[in-house]
Amino acid sequence: MELESTKYEGVKLEEYKGKYSLQAIKIGDGKNYPIWAKYRKGKDGYQPKDWPVKCSLGDKQTAIKNLKALISAIETSRLDDAPPF
Repeated sequence: MELESTKYEGVKLEEYKGKYSLQAIKIGDGKNYPIWAKYRKGKDGYQPKDWPVKCSLGDKQTAIKNLKALISAIETSRLDDAPPF
């Protein structure tokens, strides 16, 4: 399942071996493309290959619980006051 969040970006819900995740996607030319990135390895280095940008949600029950918590936080504006980085 793919959802657009803006004209050019979205998320894709994926399931692999019973584990659910959200993958960041770019939208263009009528197609959706995964967003890839190099992840940090230690303090000063990066992994040698690119990986898709994903957020793991857990198994089905955990994913449902986590998504409901996110919806509740958005509806009530209960977000952490910490800076994003």
